[in-house]
Order: sequence, then structure tokens, then C-alpha cells
Amino acid sequence: MLTKPKLLKKSSVIAIATISSSSNNIIINISDISYNTICTGSGGLLGIKGSKRSTSYAGQAIGLMIGKKLVVLGIRYLYIKIKGFGHGRYSSLKGLSLTGVKILSILDSTPIPFNGCKPSKKRRM
Repeated sequence: MLTKPKLLKKSSVIAIATISSSSNNIIINISDISYNTICTGSGGLLGIKGSKRSTSYAGQAIGLMIGKKLVVLGIRYLYIKIKGFGHGRYSSLKGLSLTGVKILSILDSTPIPFNGCKPSKKRRM
């Protein structure tokens, strides 16, 4: 493990995983039920640099790293919230499930505009 995970005060077996996937990076944040952060992981922690951080391989590698931390901490069940349009959204889920952590539910909370921004004014020539 690259970083030392925080020790839980109370041993909980259920946690919430928030996966934010952008065009540049994938960040996974694990928190308990009251949204206190337990551990985090991203492409930079693995030593992946540049545009490779947003690939599906990086997503799966980050998921495996976080899953191993969760097994050490004794967390067995996850609620997952996914946010963003990046490439490694679902491969990070695959990496988490490969470690033996059970996924209870998946929620996609990607922000989508209902009306959008006002278009720019018409060009005059």
C-alpha cells in the first residue's frame, strides 16, 4: 500500500465509494455512512502520469488498490456513487469487485444540465 489508510474508530462493514471520473483523472473516495473519509485513491498515487490516468486500465488498477485497502480495514459491502463522463468509470467498478468486496447498489449522479447555458450572440458581418 502506498499510503497508510486511516484507522476506523468503530468497525463498520458498510462504506460508500464515490468515483469521480473526468477526462484527466479518476478519483475514488471511500467514506463511512456518515461521510467521513476513510481512504482515497487516484491515478497519481499509482505513479501513472499524463493522459494515461484517465484510461480504463488506470481505473481498474485504482479499483484494485482501493479494494485491497478495504479488505485490510474489514469493509465488505459498498454503496457506489459514480460521477462524470470519463473512460474509467466502469472498469474501476470491476477492479473493486475483483477484490471480493460486495457491491450493494450503484448510483449515477453525473450532473446533466436541463436547460444549459445561454448561447452566444449571433455574429454580425
